Amino acid sequence: MEKISYFTADYRDGRVYLGGKGKDAGYYATQLLNEFDKDEFAARFAVFRTENWNTAKQLRTGFLNTDTYMKAGDEIKYILTLLPKLRPFSELDIQGECNRIDELFTEKMAENLCEYFCQRALTVNMDFGYIFGGYFPKGYDKEFCEEAEKLLQTVLATLNFYDRLGDDVADAAKKLRQFEKRTYEAEHLDEEHLLPIAIDIFGSAPFDVTTEYVPIRKSRRSKKATVSRRLHFKSYYSFILTDFFEGLQNGHYPRQCRMCGKYFVMTSARRTKYCDGWANEQWHGHKITCRNLAAQQKRRERSADDPITVRYNSRCGAIRVEALRGTITKEFAAAAKVLAKEHKQLAARDPVYAARQYIADMERDKLYADTDARMK
Repeated sequence: MEKISYFTADYRDGRVYLGGKGKDAGYYATQLLNEFDKDEFAARFAVFRTENWNTAKQLRTGFLNTDTYMKAGDEIKYILTLLPKLRPFSELDIQGECNRIDELFTEKMAENLCEYFCQRALTVNMDFGYIFGGYFPKGYDKEFCEEAEKLLQTVLATLNFYDRLGDDVADAAKKLRQFEKRTYEAEHLDEEHLLPIAIDIFGSAPFDVTTEYVPIRKSRRSKKATVSRRLHFKSYYSFILTDFFEGLQNGHYPRQCRMCGKYFVMTSARRTKYCDGWANEQWHGHKITCRNLAAQQKRRERSADDPITVRYNSRCGAIRVEALRGTITKEFAAAAKVLAKEHKQLAARDPVYAARQYIADMERDKLYADTDARMK
């Protein structure tokens, strides 16, 4: 299928370049969490896809109703009015895409597709040897049909992109929120420990992406170009997941601010709680960042949370993953969590135990052996 020409991004050195601007990889996945309004987007996208679906079904069957085709174009143009509220679309040439849709969904294009189906039908019962030799029936225009086939694939790719868009946005936002909430399970906030959580949530599947290598400048002031991967996306979901995993590969991941509730990109393994954006409240009548406001309110964040809780959360997260994969039974997992909680509570009461024995008791082999002994 032909690519949606305006939906392209370059990736290099942990950065994503899109719409002429460079951001940290993972930026757009994080912004989706801030900008996606479930009720607004889900409802509007669901309504404006009926004619899109009908048109795609007709084209795959081999016929076309012109009125349905024109209405499908109108639906896409309405969807385009919603997209400026959502990055990366707000940074792309949406007007250019509107112009492309105007040119693609016209009565003339519909007539060309109908004529193509008629001419293609003339070859249905022909011997393949004649077609291979370049012999076609009277009324069949080879050059016209070749161009019409390209048009058909472009239309189908466009319909597919916008038909999937609403579901892609909702699905990506849901899974990204799940990931952010489960980061506490990781013993360390780096690729090694966060990747298993991401794979558990998103699964492992090929992305609908075309790749090429191109020269780009890191900034407008740069005089020399460097090699970058240019990715052409055929769906929004493939873009968001690519951005997320490219970020994760470079130690970037979404984090929710405990002060304002917005999500921001973490670029280190620190367990930061507050963002550098403006807080919802002022400090003595002046604007202040969430991080500074937290400091003023004596809620200074530490480089790491309570190590007892971190160890407990990490072990419980690992137990949960093993139970889902079937390597341990649900009953064993529940018993192991109970024992882990007992160790945590004892460590909180007894500093000597916390310093000398807690970590050893929370190791997988030791905890599982003690659990097995308790269950017998």
